[in-house]
Amino acid sequence: MARLSRRWISRTVGTSCLAAAIALPGVGSALAAPTADRAATSVHGTDPPPTPEPPGTPEPPSQPPPTPEENTEEDTESPGTPPPSDRTDPPDSDPPSDREKTQEPEKPAELKKDVQEGVANAPKEVRKQVEKALTQMLDLIDDPDTTPAERKAYAQIVKGMTETLKAIADPDTPAEDRAAYTKIMKTMSEAVTLSQEQTPAAGTQESRPARAPAALGLLASSGNALVALQDPGTAPTDPEDRKRIQQIVAEACEASKTIADPEASEEEKEEAKKVVARRAAVFKNAQYLDLMKEIKRYKAQAACVDTVENRTRQAGWTDGSLWGLSDAACAASVAEGARQENSQWHALMACVLRDPFSTCASEVPKD
Repeated sequence: MARLSRRWISRTVGTSCLAAAIALPGVGSALAAPTADRAATSVHGTDPPPTPEPPGTPEPPSQPPPTPEENTEEDTESPGTPPPSDRTDPPDSDPPSDREKTQEPEKPAELKKDVQEGVANAPKEVRKQVEKALTQMLDLIDDPDTTPAERKAYAQIVKGMTETLKAIADPDTPAEDRAAYTKIMKTMSEAVTLSQEQTPAAGTQESRPARAPAALGLLASSGNALVALQDPGTAPTDPEDRKRIQQIVAEACEASKTIADPEASEEEKEEAKKVVARRAAVFKNAQYLDLMKEIKRYKAQAACVDTVENRTRQAGWTDGSLWGLSDAACAASVAEGARQENSQWHALMACVLRDPFSTCASEVPKD
């Protein structure tokens, strides 16, 4: 398979912008050492003996603070009032893999620095839209009324945009890729801005839910896909594959924009909603589930399973899943599948092993 050298360097993805608050346990009993014990540390023969305590006035024993375990039974027996639940994660965002959970979240200051650099790197024809969208998302990340799920989504979009803007500014980026990414930046920026303009005035009951969680989730997944496209360790090496993932990201951004666009027709909105719904249901797709069973039959590494899940989340079925299969982490499993000529997945595995993955969708078993 022909491979295109990757010349740009990306930065490690960081997600979430909140610092965790840590409660420190009490230390009461450690401070209650008797005076006589402390006096015993003096050098012998040089200090006068300690003054004895007056009789009949013993020091009351120190009472250590109750431990959390002592209150557990009481807490579990009382029904209590459950905390108000935030809106759930956008449907397109399945729980992250264990490997993703261990990544350090990016600090707000780092995000702001990325945004400043991104705006400076933005092509003139899209700079105003890009700057407006990135500024809006930074404000939303700082807004205490933004839910954790929304804050995470905005951080992922910001990261995807800033990494892509760096690639656009890189003189080694092929002209065709630069043009595709510039178009994506324009559409993604407009989708973000339109979603904010359609939000009802503050104080109304619908001010927060108006931001269409599914569409926001699709933009967040697209942001993650853009990061993966810029990373030499995860980017497709074949130009045909890279072009296909760019097209998928562009379609997802366009669908999110259309849903928020007041000038879009009802027919256009319905088509956009189908794109969002299809991506939201990707992990329930029967063919995807069968593929995951198949690679696990070949003792796929956890890194391979994670990668296929992540790429499927980022670019959907089938291209996202095949993008994951083409990763080095899946090489052994795909090679084993290609040897299993009696398997209905044999042709697909052989195709991914041999050809650009974007040409292999026709080999997915129909049954």
